[in-house]
Formats: sequence, structure tokens, C-alpha cells
Amino acid sequence: MQIKTKIDLNSVKTDSPFFVHNLKIYPIKGEIGHNGFSVIEEGIRSGTLLIQDIHGVNEVAIHNLGSDPVIAIDGEELIGARQNRILNTDIYVEPQREYTVPVTCIEQHRWSGSLLFQEGGFTVTPSLRSTLAVTINESLDKRMGYIGNQALIWTQIDKTLKATKISSMTNSFHDIYKSLNTTIEELFEDFNTIPDAVGFISFINDEFIGADIFGANSIYQKFEKKLLKGYILDGYIRKYTRNRGVSSSPEEVLSIISETPCKVYKSPTIGEDLRGVKDRILIKAYIVEDNPIHISAFELQNVN
Repeated sequence: MQIKTKIDLNSVKTDSPFFVHNLKIYPIKGEIGHNGFSVIEEGIRSGTLLIQDIHGVNEVAIHNLGSDPVIAIDGEELIGARQNRILNTDIYVEPQREYTVPVTCIEQHRWSGSLLFQEGGFTVTPSLRSTLAVTINESLDKRMGYIGNQALIWTQIDKTLKATKISSMTNSFHDIYKSLNTTIEELFEDFNTIPDAVGFISFINDEFIGADIFGANSIYQKFEKKLLKGYILDGYIRKYTRNRGVSSSPEEVLSIISETPCKVYKSPTIGEDLRGVKDRILIKAYIVEDNPIHISAFELQNVN
């Protein structure tokens, strides 16, 4: 492990904000990396990407049979197989390669089904992604790899189900999304993709909750709706919980991301995984061959 002192965001800037429900979203514009990547749903639908359940709950096998590299990000849901899971961190899978990658279960009371996963169509909330990242940071510092705190994730899902009064036979996070899907889709009725954006910073009541920034607009467009679904869901859930964001402006958030020293870890696939924390903001960045693929930041969750 080494320290990389800076994530370069000098070429990006915030644009005028807009609202989706109770979210205030500031688009981020200006490219910082390259494009040309496929994503999970494209690979699964074309039959060129296989994601398979294996012997344990903490790993899945992902095999890219196609001709384009595939990228996936933390918090992307994989549904089906024997339990629904989420990816623990960003990954990059070259053409004709197979990796075993770390995941965390987001469905507690099921262990049956096929061996193959489908894509879930959304990422989990920034709150849950932050909790996962905090516990993985702790695991990495202990040299235990990209292992999330499974019990803590299940506890947070259980609390969310109770707070929102949503019933789930298997304590599945996906059931929260399904129950609120109609509401979420209605909020998207008048939404058009953000032109020229590479990401966004999101606030609730002018408090920062999360940001996702990609290397290029073409990559961002592939993740835009599934990410916003997770953010909208978080905004809905926060009406029933006491979660609070961080009182920082968009410019302050970008400055913190750029200036915070980050620890550098080897990715489970290829590339570097950068992680840092400053002023209650947790920062992550995934870089492959000096190409920034994905940068994210969240309010730091208290997991004690």
C-alpha cells in the first residue's frame, strides 16, 4: 500500500442544479478520462458476460466472453442465483478474461435458485454504499481484502424495511426498490439525460449525501439512471430515518476530493483503488492504466 496525494479534478466543474423529488443535483461537466467500455447489463443481455454464484456468499465469478472491456461499480445489484448481492468495489474485466470478485449479500433469508445472476437495474443507496465502503476500508487496513461487514449490512437493510414498513419474506433490499419502483419511475417521467455531464453531486436540504463522477460522458450515460434511482430511493428513505448529510457546498466537495491524501490498493481485477476520508466525506477512485474510470464520494456513515 502507498499514498497517492491527489485525485485530479481540475478539468471538471459544477453546472446549474436541478431537483428530482427532494434531491438537489449539481451536474459535473468536463472529461477526465477515456471511454470505450461496456457495462454489466449490456454484457448479460448480449450473452457475452456470465456472472456465476460459486462456493461462498462473499465472491462471484465474472467471465467476459466479449470483445470489449467491462466496467462495474460498487453497489451495483446482482439479482437471482442463490442470493442477491452487490459488488463491493469497482472492477474492470478485460475481454476473454475471468475473475473472482468480492460481493456482499443484500438478501438474508434465501439460499436457493440457479447459479447465474442477472443485473438488478440499479445501484443501492449512497447511504448503503457508504456503509459498505467504511467496512471495506477497515478490512483493507487489516490486510483482509475487500470484505464487507455482512451482519452490519443486513442490520441496515432490516432497519430500512421496518422504517418504511415494507414487507420482505427474505429481508431483501431489492424488495424495497420493487415496492417503491412506481414512485421512482414517476419521478423520471420528465427527466432527460444531463447533456455533456460526467457525473453529479447530490444534496438533500443542502446537505451533501453523495457524488459519482466518471471519466467520460459516454460512460456516465450508461450509469446515470441506475445511480439516480439509488439516490432517489435514499431521499425517500431519509423521510423515515434520522440520516443527515454533510454541510458542504459542491465546490467544497470537489476540493475535498481533489486534495485528500488517499491510500492506494490493488484492485481485485486490474488497476488501482484509491480511498481516503476528510471532513466526514469518504472518497473512492478507481484508476486503470492512469485512466480515471470512476470517482465517488459519500457522507461518512457512523457504523458503530
